[in-house]
Amino acid sequence: MGPGTDSALLGFRSLNFMSLQEPPTAIGGRGSTRLLGLLISHCLDIINIHPIVPDMTLDAIRVFCDVAQQRSFSQGAELSGITQSAASQRVRSLEEELGVQLIDRSTRPCRLTAEGRIYFRGCRDILDQYERLKLEVEGSAGPLRGRVEIVSIYSADVAHLEGVKEGFQSEHPGSQVEIHYLHPGRIHDWVRDEQCDFGILSYPDRWSRLASIPLRDEPMVAVFPRGHRFAERTWIGPRKLEGEKLAGFDEDLPISKEIRSYLRSHGVRPKMAVSFDNVDTIKAAVADTGSVAILPERTVRSEVERGVLGMAPLRPTLIRPLGVVYRRDREFPPVVQAFLDRLLQSEGVEPEKRRRAVG
Repeated sequence: MGPGTDSALLGFRSLNFMSLQEPPTAIGGRGSTRLLGLLISHCLDIINIHPIVPDMTLDAIRVFCDVAQQRSFSQGAELSGITQSAASQRVRSLEEELGVQLIDRSTRPCRLTAEGRIYFRGCRDILDQYERLKLEVEGSAGPLRGRVEIVSIYSADVAHLEGVKEGFQSEHPGSQVEIHYLHPGRIHDWVRDEQCDFGILSYPDRWSRLASIPLRDEPMVAVFPRGHRFAERTWIGPRKLEGEKLAGFDEDLPISKEIRSYLRSHGVRPKMAVSFDNVDTIKAAVADTGSVAILPERTVRSEVERGVLGMAPLRPTLIRPLGVVYRRDREFPPVVQAFLDRLLQSEGVEPEKRRRAVG
């Protein structure tokens, strides 16, 4: 073991399980005390083994965490590299040992019970601490191992995100980065419900209960079909859009509210001909129907370069902020923190702005 082993073990032993408690009414009174006691017992079993070789207890809670995060026994089993039957048996054995039901199997997708939420957070913290321990024992020079689960809106630049992912996995062959592209509302739910490590979406400060880190500010532009009268203009003011058929975002999305507010603040009453929940469909509508849209400049570069669409800057400017959102109580394991740092670095985010607010 390296010189940092003692301090790592001390930190691992000092994991604050009492912070996991919820009001007794939420999880069944005395059952909560017994559950926390058994959880601590599990932890002591784990830290008494050799710090580099996990035993069956550690393996079982990994399977449980995979199933809990995926809300699926089949998907959790696939991530763990075992059969669905084996995953179900391991979770069942944990439930029998604890004397409580951790996962409600009567719903689709399956979901954690109140006791299961407590156990999931505790087990996840155990696994994260264990990875930090291994990093201290083995030294930080080697490649990182583990999984990173991210959710993102499509318009966050898929090509760039996939490039960062491929570069990171190439440098750290033991890592596995999964990026799921979802509707903004579902991203908020996934992060809130701990189904992923962090999310990427626009107007991050609009989502309550989540902390955020700015990723980039994207200028918005007027987008129009080839041959449109705007093609001769070097810039477009809001009043020029008065009376134009507009293709926009669905009203419930933050970006739609910002665009409508921008137009109204300059005396323009938006005339939305069609609305959609994603950039790609809006771009197709502009090309096919002759309508005009306001979109992030970065999302239409390819179409403009191919001559499919035209664009012109807005004056005054309109900016779409993009950010990373996460739970404040989530302490990232080394591999997740390293990928987040790589992503922020790729966007030119200054080091002092990369710090996360935790607690």
